[in-house]
Amino acid sequence: MVVVMATTIANGAKMLKENDKDEPSKGSGETIDVKASGAKGDGITDDSKTLEFKGPCKSAVTFEMDGHIMAPSKATPGKPHCGWINFEKLENFNLNGHGAIFDGQGAHAWKINDCAKTGKCNTLPINIRITGLTNSKIKGIKSTNSKLFHMNIINCKNLTLEDIGIDAPPESLNTDGIHIGRSNGVRLVRAKIKTGDDCISIGDGTENFLVENVECGPGHGIAIGSLGKYPNEQPVRGVTIRRSLIKNTDNGVRIKTWPGSPPGIVSNILFQDITMDNVSLPILIDQVYCPHGHCKKGGPSKVKLSDITYRDIKGTSASKVAVKLLCSPGVPCTNITLSNIDFVYTGKKGPAVSASNAEVFTVGGPPGSDITAALLKAFTSACQAPAPSQVLIPKGDFKLGEIAMTGPCKSPVEFTLQGNVKADGGSTQGKDRWVVFEKINGFKLNGGGTFDGEGNAAWKANNCHKTFECKKLPISVRFDFVDNAEIKDVTSLDAKNFHFNVISGKNMTFDNIKIIAPAESPNTDGIHLGRCEGVKILNTKISTGDDCISVGDGMKNLLIEKVVCGPGHGISVGSLGRYGWEQDVNDIKVINCTLEGTDNGLRIKTWPSAACTTTAAGIHFENIILNKVSNPILIDQEYCPWNQCNKSKPSTIKLVDITFRNIRGTSGNKDAVKLLCSKGHPCENVEIGDINIEYTGADGPPTFECTNVTPKLVGTQNPKACVGPVVKAPGQA
Repeated sequence: MVVVMATTIANGAKMLKENDKDEPSKGSGETIDVKASGAKGDGITDDSKTLEFKGPCKSAVTFEMDGHIMAPSKATPGKPHCGWINFEKLENFNLNGHGAIFDGQGAHAWKINDCAKTGKCNTLPINIRITGLTNSKIKGIKSTNSKLFHMNIINCKNLTLEDIGIDAPPESLNTDGIHIGRSNGVRLVRAKIKTGDDCISIGDGTENFLVENVECGPGHGIAIGSLGKYPNEQPVRGVTIRRSLIKNTDNGVRIKTWPGSPPGIVSNILFQDITMDNVSLPILIDQVYCPHGHCKKGGPSKVKLSDITYRDIKGTSASKVAVKLLCSPGVPCTNITLSNIDFVYTGKKGPAVSASNAEVFTVGGPPGSDITAALLKAFTSACQAPAPSQVLIPKGDFKLGEIAMTGPCKSPVEFTLQGNVKADGGSTQGKDRWVVFEKINGFKLNGGGTFDGEGNAAWKANNCHKTFECKKLPISVRFDFVDNAEIKDVTSLDAKNFHFNVISGKNMTFDNIKIIAPAESPNTDGIHLGRCEGVKILNTKISTGDDCISVGDGMKNLLIEKVVCGPGHGISVGSLGRYGWEQDVNDIKVINCTLEGTDNGLRIKTWPSAACTTTAAGIHFENIILNKVSNPILIDQEYCPWNQCNKSKPSTIKLVDITFRNIRGTSGNKDAVKLLCSKGHPCENVEIGDINIEYTGADGPPTFECTNVTPKLVGTQNPKACVGPVVKAPGQA
């Protein structure tokens, strides 16, 4: 072993006497003082030529550094990524600094740094460049005022850094504290880093890197990346950053990748037990990283992020957005876990929030595989995440068994279905559900994918339209007690029973939904709703074998707009009155819709001999186009399919404030308008305005029939109002 001593040295340094490489040392080792090689150590003389830290060496070397060294203050460009002090190709090397300082004297260099303009400042010298060290340890040194990076660690293996100090002012450009790349098994323990860029930056090819008990700030936080700037970058795996403090930094813990990048991988990353003090963007994934516009704009980042965990991270945020997960739309993040995250922001903009476009938990597998268990696991993790999260089913065809995704969740959940999930193709009688979302507040479902109910076998076995005594069939997708939700850009195909069933929700929007099943598929209502408030169904196309939309009891404040329906049974309020526990229906609007080839058009249906006495009020149909629609306008208070009721008693459901306005098109039969109200509770305040329905069948012109109602007529009516039998309500003249 050779021990090299260094005292105060001025204006540069390189180490390791050439004759140390000639023969191995003997005995317990020898000690060499650099002054014996000509170093003056007077703080004035340039002693650079007396020091050179370059191997390989034939025996272990320990460098005991008691003094300080200073670089030239002049910013002289050199080769790209050059080092001022270089430690290279050393094995079993130890540097004991005892608090010694490597002073880069970078103030002049910072003033001429042109990275912001050109992106090319890599000719400035790195303070300490550590290349190809194996089974080595560096302890107790401090780097100050570097012209570029303070420490650059490349191609090292099993290297430990302890008690490291980094110090430069916040305005020192591109002075990353410790940058590491292409290294395996590096440990950084106990460091204090103050600088003008990332305290720690983790480059490509870094594996099994531990950062522990580090204090960072000021600076730009601790970063993985940037990645994806160059071709042929290597994966980053197995990075752990824990038990650290980040204070007064521009970012906290960050992963950053360039857009338009070549493919890359970041996986198995753990951030744990970290305290933030006045940190902007404490948690950030930024896959659109583009400093000073120096990036490619040819597409999203192709660096794949997976298995990233943030756990036990707390403190104060200097920005309202405390968590921001901006993942790539090209290769969305997968398995991002946030656990026990607690940030406080006391600024004027309100409490700390999270922002994310990340598909946080991705569920997938080989084509045709069953993803039921994986989806339930992913949703459960997303539901328990403290920040908004996202579940992604990527493109492809997957099997999916019965599944209930149940809240309440700690934060809003976004469910992105890009692929197609397929139910069991059997009849599966006796089950009443397939996919269930329940008890979730703040929910999004989107992605352009399909729920395929595989209903063909079930339709053949279905007899529920003929008898009460039938075996249940599964509803494709149920939304039970879901509030503040947006369901958009998804398809339901060939449901065995109802396609969508929406119960007890508030403030829900269905937009650009496609529902597809053949006309002969029984009981396949497109969207059935009950006991909800504030629901909107917009820009939707429904083709099915039953009601396109059916409105059950307890509905309040429902808007149906720009829906195309057909084939099917039209848009219906009801049936109502079948059960004794039903609630009133209020404020239903159906506007700007088109019905094509349906068995009914706009329908209100209630059961005779109803089991309850409720009211349906404020129902408004307007600006509807009809194309060969049978029974275009129908109030049917004698609704009794397949004689499953007692018609001897009139319906006890009260219909009040009903409006049909600007309904036009063609009828598929002569019964263009049929208002068959209850003789026990005649309809009240029914308005018919500007109706123009044509029928050219051989059985005569279209008719307009009224029973137990005297409608208010506004504008023109074709056919002429109430040309059929009129039965006036009791007390009417």
